[in-house]
Amino acid sequence: MNSQPAMLDDCRVLPISLGANWVYALPAADPARDGILLVDAGPDYDGAWEALTAQLEAAGLTPDDVRTVVVTHAHIDHCGLARRWQEMGAEVVGSAAEVERFAQGDRVVRYQEDLIDGLLREAGFPDERREEALRRRRRAGRSKQDAARDRWPAVLRGTPFAPDRALEDGDVLTIGERQLRFVAAPGHTPGNAVCLEEASGSLFSGDQLLPRITPNPGIHFLRPDERFRGLPGYTRSLERIATLGAEHLYPGHGEPRQTPVGQAIRWTLARHTQRRDRLLRCLRDGPLTPYELLLQFFRPRPDARLLPAFAEVQGHIDVLLERGEIVEEQSEGAVQVRLAGATG
Repeated sequence: MNSQPAMLDDCRVLPISLGANWVYALPAADPARDGILLVDAGPDYDGAWEALTAQLEAAGLTPDDVRTVVVTHAHIDHCGLARRWQEMGAEVVGSAAEVERFAQGDRVVRYQEDLIDGLLREAGFPDERREEALRRRRRAGRSKQDAARDRWPAVLRGTPFAPDRALEDGDVLTIGERQLRFVAAPGHTPGNAVCLEEASGSLFSGDQLLPRITPNPGIHFLRPDERFRGLPGYTRSLERIATLGAEHLYPGHGEPRQTPVGQAIRWTLARHTQRRDRLLRCLRDGPLTPYELLLQFFRPRPDARLLPAFAEVQGHIDVLLERGEIVEEQSEGAVQVRLAGATG
């Protein structure tokens, strides 16, 4: 008897829609015997678990069939339901580099806030704008106003959890006859990852690669004295993914298989190149602090998304510093950047 659910696509993947997120179920040929592998745990909001289980059941599957849940990164819209899956008896796995962030749960929005505050001071943020940016960060994803924008039907929650197994680059997950390779892709977060099913050419990209959206690199510290350079890492990860031979894109946001993997990578890299060129043009008239660059780069000033906007500008600064196209200097308590070879 053929036990395959009728709603699987031709790569034998069941996309599950949860607000602004997608979760992907990969059932074995006999899911009742060998189980289901789930990519990302899903966001936790009122009604999310019911919506997830209803979509599984409509495909002839049940939550009890889920044996392994692999989490791409430690943002609560991707791992909010991780603890719930563990309580169901599923093994939840994720990057060894994300374990500390998985343990934060909702508190991740305040995680390393003192270090981010120091970075904003160095970047030349006025006190009022710095405090505003941090205040908005604390509310990100938590307010009813955010929920009303139809990204998710209700306020997101994040329960702290410890993965049952910490994964490293290249680890292989097996469900029945199916194999999924865990591919480290640091950038969006330090422990960000994607998953590759080589047999079907399917890439489960989390937030690393999205159709017609350029993911924000975020601001993270590896330790108090070492900031993670997100955008340089993100770019290298994307260039590596381009060599994997994947064809079908299953993103964490945006319609699955809307865009081929190679096309999405080329578009994303081109967008980042355009933005770096724009930042270089902002520096033609002389050195600027990162905050001043933000004001030049984004017009009008993006008050509602001040910290994500700064993270993008800082990311491009990091790339250009690495390439030697700009230099960084200290000036009156704040950092300034200028074109390489230019005088202040």
